[in-house]
Amino acid sequence: MKFRKFVVIGGAAAVLSLTAACGSDDSVPVPTVAKATSAASSSEASGDSSYEAQVTDPKKRPTVEVLNEMLQTALDPKVPAKDKTDLVEGSEVDPSLFNQLVKLKKENPDVTYEIKKPIKSNGPKRANFNVMVTLPGNAPTPIAASIVYDDGRWKLSKQTVCPLLAQGDVETPLCEDQSAAPSGKSTKKSAASSSKATPKSSAATPSK
Repeated sequence: MKFRKFVVIGGAAAVLSLTAACGSDDSVPVPTVAKATSAASSSEASGDSSYEAQVTDPKKRPTVEVLNEMLQTALDPKVPAKDKTDLVEGSEVDPSLFNQLVKLKKENPDVTYEIKKPIKSNGPKRANFNVMVTLPGNAPTPIAASIVYDDGRWKLSKQTVCPLLAQGDVETPLCEDQSAAPSGKSTKKSAASSSKATPKSSAATPSK
């Protein structure tokens, strides 16, 4: 169950999130943050190829190196959750979801994932790519993911993250308007709360 959960969440965050072990045994490890940045700088002759420049440029999709740096930040336990909301569309409504991602990563240290090329355009200010998720003893599994340019930055799309979080049994206000399932859960909870409150008030009336 742990592994199933983390594959789902790992895809989301990777699809949004870190990759300390950004590669499987049979793939080339993703460069560290510093190397990824310097590699991007040396390979791109025109324009500013820094991390910040790439994630804020609406006309150009970020490189794989930059997306993997976003993943590193998302699952880095040393980075406060409130400082990660630029990574996922709409996540400012529930920064705590990043703490759950970090927890799942700690519980499943042998699960790895890596963002792979190509990063394809999917309409204005949107792009698709795959994240390869690897469980111990299993072949890498591709998980479809996307990014969207939102509020001046490239971020993992809510449409990608929410279904994955739901399958991983992670509830968050971020996804309440994304599908009937999350809203259904909210309705059940509120209904349960009201049903609990009703007996108390009705029980109080007869006693008077």
